Amino acid sequence: MYFTKLLILCAVLMLTLFASMEASAELLFHDNFEKDSIDQEPKKWEIGFAGNTKAEVVADPKDAGNKVLKTSDKASDKSRHDGPGGSIYVCGDGDWTDYVAEWDMMFPDDFYMGVVFRFQDGAKFYLSDRRQGNKPYQFWKQHGGWTLIADGMVENKPQVWYRAQLTLDGDSFTFKLKERDDKTSFEDVAIATEAKDGDYKTGKFGNYGLVYIDNLFIGDSVDDLVLPVEPQDKLSTTWGTIKTSY
Repeated sequence: MYFTKLLILCAVLMLTLFASMEASAELLFHDNFEKDSIDQEPKKWEIGFAGNTKAEVVADPKDAGNKVLKTSDKASDKSRHDGPGGSIYVCGDGDWTDYVAEWDMMFPDDFYMGVVFRFQDGAKFYLSDRRQGNKPYQFWKQHGGWTLIADGMVENKPQVWYRAQLTLDGDSFTFKLKERDDKTSFEDVAIATEAKDGDYKTGKFGNYGLVYIDNLFIGDSVDDLVLPVEPQDKLSTTWGTIKTSY
């Protein structure tokens, strides 16, 4: 009898633990820019570093009926945070630690551009960055200067919409990229860049340089990248449908 009660107690404790874990997981952020106004700054984003550029919501260069974020109003060589001094726009919570982010991204030309993560200020963040040549893709650390922390390779031509995935797990970072119309699950997409670095534990997500961004989802895990059903929302659907779409 005692053994049976012990088993029941263990089962209840395990179920409670699993329920608690499920409750704590969530979609942290989503933006598809459909509720923003054309030629205006994105409402859900803020300036993390104020440079000489302005982010604007614009018509998708590939689909005039769709709104996307253009992260700079100047050319690529005037939009970088270093040197010419482009602005960095960020979203989310400064206390964010580990998460999975997925988003659509298009590069206007063959130049340095990408996204930042664990952004704390203009001199403390990580960068996931394409390089010139349409294949090199790297992780960098900004700490009042630049340190390369990982090299990688993936096809990333200008004027093509891609779907990107960034996974942060403690000190480990992985980045994957595929064409947006590619139906392959990210589970089966090869890692483009991976790195380990433990200097910055928390921070926001944002742009670097001139890129086009759309359909951004950030969640505790892939399973949390789910939207509530809202008919007016461009991607009001379940993650299962999103995976089919991408």
